[in-house]
Amino acid sequence: MKTSILSFALVSILGTTVMAAPKAYTFTYKPKAKDSFTLTMQADSRQEAFKVASKACFQKLTNGEYPGEEKGLDYIDVCANPKM
Repeated sequence: MKTSILSFALVSILGTTVMAAPKAYTFTYKPKAKDSFTLTMQADSRQEAFKVASKACFQKLTNGEYPGEEKGLDYIDVCANPKM
């Protein structure tokens, strides 16, 4: 009896921890003075993909350099609000 309860508990725990395969999520960004571009990210959830895509968007717009406060805020606005 103890073995069957322990086995059931173990199977239940393992069943809930199995991760789904990453899925592709696509985000389109339209900066004011530049052409729009699309980023596709692989992640377990849309929220995780959004975080990674937002960082990649900002990196792409700034080319890794400090853009200044005003442009930086504009870029943050663009990257935080992709076109759906």
